[in-house]
Amino acid sequence: MIGRSNEPALSASHGLLLVAVGLSSLMSSMQGSALNAILPFVARSLEVDLPTIQWVVLVYLIVSSGLLPAFGRLGDMMGQRRLFLTGFAVFIIGSVLSSLAPSVLWLIAARTVQAVGSGMITTSGTPLITKTLPATHRGRGLSAQIFMVYCGLSAGPGVGGVLADTLGWRWVFLVNVPVGLLAAAIALVAIPNDEGAPSTQGFDVGGALTFMAGLAAFFLLLGGGRRQDWPSGGSEALLGITLVSATAFVILELSRHEPMLDLRLFKSRFFSAATSSAMINYTGYSATIFLVPFYLVNGLGYDATSAGTLITAMPVTMMFFAPFSGWLSDKFGPRLPTSVGMGLLSGGIYLMSRLGSAPSVMDIVPRLMLAGMGLGLFSSANGSAILGSVPREVQGVANGVVSIARQLGMMLGVAIATAVFSARYPLYTGLGEATATSAAARDAFFLAAAIALLGVFTSLVRGKPGGDHS
Repeated sequence: MIGRSNEPALSASHGLLLVAVGLSSLMSSMQGSALNAILPFVARSLEVDLPTIQWVVLVYLIVSSGLLPAFGRLGDMMGQRRLFLTGFAVFIIGSVLSSLAPSVLWLIAARTVQAVGSGMITTSGTPLITKTLPATHRGRGLSAQIFMVYCGLSAGPGVGGVLADTLGWRWVFLVNVPVGLLAAAIALVAIPNDEGAPSTQGFDVGGALTFMAGLAAFFLLLGGGRRQDWPSGGSEALLGITLVSATAFVILELSRHEPMLDLRLFKSRFFSAATSSAMINYTGYSATIFLVPFYLVNGLGYDATSAGTLITAMPVTMMFFAPFSGWLSDKFGPRLPTSVGMGLLSGGIYLMSRLGSAPSVMDIVPRLMLAGMGLGLFSSANGSAILGSVPREVQGVANGVVSIARQLGMMLGVAIATAVFSARYPLYTGLGEATATSAAARDAFFLAAAIALLGVFTSLVRGKPGGDHS
């Protein structure tokens, strides 16, 4: 009791701040997982195929990853509170526009607006906690925020499925309006005004633009459209844009004192291996979570509610195993939980590729749980190891690098899954649409499992923090 007597209690405004940031984390994470779960119904409603509907997900990831570092700088300049509230306004507008989409092009444009708002909210939420809460409560505040992210990921598929089956898929976007307005109202009352600080170096506009241009061109080249509909030389032009953008991005980042992506961190073998492992982990996860709804709905005939409920098995298991991962990392180091986690993820996805033509719920759920167990074991240990391997003064920069690696992995997962599915589907069309969908999805799961297996190797060879040998 004596040790706690000097610990300042949280005020009412501190508690409300946590509620506002928690609601923002819940809203953004639930939006992503709910939308993934109902994408087959969105594609069916808008009468588009898988290579087209993937851009509803990809454009969000490309824009948000390209703008996150810029918004981090903007928050420092204009104040986190103002950026946080502006983000809510933009995100709500994007949500309403998404719900009104008469076509897939409209929806993609509206998702771009959503991505801008989400980037503002995400980059300002964590600093608001660390700047406003007493030092003795910051760790618990950040843990509460992460917990709300896991809650959103876990609840999203089920909520999305129920909404799609009852009110229609557009309500998956409209539900953000009351939640966002409530969180913004709480933030207005609870968060004190903070003054921005002048920056000696402005936004890395060149880095953000070349990054997004290169990603968009690369993913179009990877399989984001029908080649027969492109003008002559379209593939060559996209390849040229990708290479020029990538080269310009590297040159710009190496020349800046405060780059969007500090490439110098990759001189450390530990950091390089751990960051590569994170990207591979999210590639496997994203490919699986993107394709499972199409497999369940278009291949096996599940409705939205049933499919969403089944998909929940993966994030719920991940949420329960993530704390255990941190304990294992503290006790034995990061190699054990990260390597075992990648192995379990690969095994779960591989077993999904071995499902028969008419699997039962009890065939599917344990496989998703095994993959979720691997995700949980890997994520906390790897994230903690990365931040613990760099000096305190560059931990923010390192966290930004890891965030971009995570986003890149999620983009690659969606694009690779779509490319494999699109290439394999025509081979099975003689068997009927449902059977062809199931067979093509299983082929894509197999490749995703092989990619995840590569993460076992990158986790094992990472060496020691701060050093170049094992």
